Amino acid sequence: MRPNRSPWIEQLDASRPPRRLETDAETEVAIVGAGIAGVSTSFFLLHDTRSRVVLIERDRVARGATGHNAGQIVSYFERPLYELVDSFGFELAIQAQRDLDASWLLLDRMLAVAKATAPVQRFLGHMGMFSLNHLSVHLRNNQMRRRGGIETEACVVSEDAEFRDEILPEFADSYEIAPQRRVQELLQTRDPRYRAVLSHWKGCGNSALLCEQVVDHLLAAFPDRFRYFDHTPVARVRLEAGGAGLEALGHRISAGRVVLCTNGFRDHVVENRVGEEIRAPLQHRVSGSVGYMAGILDPAPHPPAAISYLASPRIGHGQAYFYLTRRPFDAGGQPSTLTCIGGPDRRLDDAADYRADEAVPEEQLERLDEFMRPILAGGRERPLAFDYTWHGLMAYTQSQVRLIGPEPKNPVLLYNLGCNGVGILPSIYGGHRLARLLAGERLAPSLFDPT
Repeated sequence: MRPNRSPWIEQLDASRPPRRLETDAETEVAIVGAGIAGVSTSFFLLHDTRSRVVLIERDRVARGATGHNAGQIVSYFERPLYELVDSFGFELAIQAQRDLDASWLLLDRMLAVAKATAPVQRFLGHMGMFSLNHLSVHLRNNQMRRRGGIETEACVVSEDAEFRDEILPEFADSYEIAPQRRVQELLQTRDPRYRAVLSHWKGCGNSALLCEQVVDHLLAAFPDRFRYFDHTPVARVRLEAGGAGLEALGHRISAGRVVLCTNGFRDHVVENRVGEEIRAPLQHRVSGSVGYMAGILDPAPHPPAAISYLASPRIGHGQAYFYLTRRPFDAGGQPSTLTCIGGPDRRLDDAADYRADEAVPEEQLERLDEFMRPILAGGRERPLAFDYTWHGLMAYTQSQVRLIGPEPKNPVLLYNLGCNGVGILPSIYGGHRLARLLAGERLAPSLFDPT
């Protein structure tokens, strides 16, 4: 068994003194959770409105899911785009995809305005496919993108693909044929079963370090409108007709609006005093999953990369995918390249069963070792010598679409939650959308609206 040791948290400032809530407080907007969602929401509210904001965190900034992710930045959904079109309609689904694609600009804005030094790389990433089902699903997604005027994803199919003659004629202009070696070069693998590659913009970054730096920026830039409290678990949220009271450490925070930016799974109680009962939001909207990851340091420089490898013959059946990210990394003052791999997960019957200090099971590391050996085996001993092993708690909504917006039973409560495995850009987009809503802007209905 190996400890839950994240490379992202290792880069945070462990010496920061606690900022516990020590007296009652009053604010216009109280935000619960100081991960990428809560910090992004705070950033856009403070920069784009005149709201006073209190950000409350039960641990320390970004020590939850944000500090225990894979560090991969993508603008796609966990569900195929064409499925979202079938479920929500073309206009809502395509607008949501446009919004996620445009969220790169919001990330750039946060980095520039906060003068954040947290490294973020953007480049062409890839996905490996080995079945006709994989290819058909993603080519159909591309049809939706093209119809909506969105940049499509490039697709290469191996000339040796067994299913090449079975590809539907309607997709004939949506891919190119290439030698098998080209497929393996793009995927950086010697595994011969991968027969097609989908390529689009991806990125890498330490979102935990970004959060820490943005919080410091907000404290300096808005001393009269922003307060941040950590080591402060919220026990209860009481919703009234025009405001709310939050109980934490024996104190009360009075707020006009409350935004839950937890990835969920916390023991606070939400009590609605002016309407129907609101059961704890993440007990009926979100389920939990533990994602397992590992990292290997290499002193040699390598270009950044982000690659996913589909793992089951049919999308939506069994293990979804494994993934690899590679980026420059400062390991104790020594420039290195960090290669992160992940994919195995464990569904939770009750998210209260998750323990952040639990060791990483050897069987999960063996799964990573077995799958990634064709990619990482050059010169490596068996089993792979992992420098980091970690896990994080992920929140999956029933629709696998993030919840962004007011609670239908009482709009005093709002949500920006549900990472669904690909949470960085959706979290940032959610913070921006909530700032617009709380500024009084009338926004069109969205795929992300809580219902």
